[in-house]
Amino acid sequence: MARLKIPRQQRYRKRVGGFARIDVKHDDSVLALETAAECYNFDFTSGALRSGVGVEYCDYVPRNSTRYWVYRYYSETSGEYVEQYIYQNKHGLAMVYDYDTKKTTYISGLPLPDMRAINYRLNSKDVLLLSVTGRRLLTWDGKLLKEYADSPVISSMALHYERLFVTSSQEPTKVFFSDDLDPTNWSVGTDSGGFIELLDERGMLNKVVSFGNYLYIFRDHGISRVTAFGDQSEFSVLNLFVTAGRIYPSSIATCGTCIIFLASDGLYAFDGYDCARILQNLDGLIEPSSATESAFCNGKYYLSCRMNFKDGKTVGCESGEFNCNGLLVYNVANGEYTVARGLDISYLEPCTLNNGGDFLMCCESGKGGIISSDGKRFGEELPAHWQSPVTDFGLPDRNKAIREIYVDTDTPLTVTFDSGRKKKTVNIKPTNTRARVNFNCKSMAVAVDGSGGECCIKAPTIIYSS
Repeated sequence: MARLKIPRQQRYRKRVGGFARIDVKHDDSVLALETAAECYNFDFTSGALRSGVGVEYCDYVPRNSTRYWVYRYYSETSGEYVEQYIYQNKHGLAMVYDYDTKKTTYISGLPLPDMRAINYRLNSKDVLLLSVTGRRLLTWDGKLLKEYADSPVISSMALHYERLFVTSSQEPTKVFFSDDLDPTNWSVGTDSGGFIELLDERGMLNKVVSFGNYLYIFRDHGISRVTAFGDQSEFSVLNLFVTAGRIYPSSIATCGTCIIFLASDGLYAFDGYDCARILQNLDGLIEPSSATESAFCNGKYYLSCRMNFKDGKTVGCESGEFNCNGLLVYNVANGEYTVARGLDISYLEPCTLNNGGDFLMCCESGKGGIISSDGKRFGEELPAHWQSPVTDFGLPDRNKAIREIYVDTDTPLTVTFDSGRKKKTVNIKPTNTRARVNFNCKSMAVAVDGSGGECCIKAPTIIYSS
């Protein structure tokens, strides 16, 4: 009697070529399997999934600080440069923090609106120039806080060729400048201070930035350049860029060879002459919103903003009220980037200490800390997620049976196969693991979920038959 031969389905191996960049702009049908249709709280820049950015406490930063600066001045007593750590709390009170004793002393007993600061040497003395929302220029010399009644009400400020240039919320069509070598003298005259008024379709003047040899004025819908090398009679203005979108001032950061900012139509890089769109594959993820904060630190542009993940999940700060819920970290040199979710960061400030240490101070959900690389939110692990686009392995008309998956990981994780009609989740243990799947579909997406924190998850291999 002849034996019945049952044909075996041929098995195929599909190796994900490495975890690659996020693309929420293009349709799944044109994306490779290794592309991320969604990814947060993982760093995929090496091709493997590793821990993303997070926030942590720091001994130099008081936990109740919402804004923070390192004020560096020369001490006649010690004969060397020393540091003061200045910060504001949620009530607007400005204080000096003593790192050694962990004690604080008040700079002002009255609450002040949000502050920005610049270190400056004024009349042979190191001071901190302070701009306060809705207030005039303040200076702090380590002992005394002084306000200058003749200065404009400042909304932004920048030092450029020994003059202080500012924009004002009271007169948003003008950029004011101080006397040469004296940012506290605002009298108007040919040999002192003055202002430049700009009235055109680019709108109000929102932020001034000194970049290269020029001063750039960022406006509602464009950028203007001021040539200001010394004698104000030789000042000139050139309008460079206009956009239909709105530029968000708090997203603007000088990033070495360019200035990066967010507008309502996406992210831009500006080299002093031309603007170019960047990271267009994130259009739709980053929401157009004025609720932003930005900084440049160690070669990377940080943008805290609102992001639309469209998955109905709640991560970190999203469990309550928030202004921002995402943090973009963009490497300016090579174009790599990562996205963190669940962080409501309202303030960022790069800081360098005399001992050589540096960090990026942040205020997250009202608590002071620094940006970390452990993928945690003040010790709490943030869930991390990577998801592929929908794929049919190039065989749209055939059924597939997902048999197994091989994953090399040093942390527990779950892998979910989703056909749109049904799902199958497989638990993966650490080490080089082969797991049975047994999932039938015509097309599907693969998702990898971890608990955040330190990890190294290498690209998987999928075994299927068809």
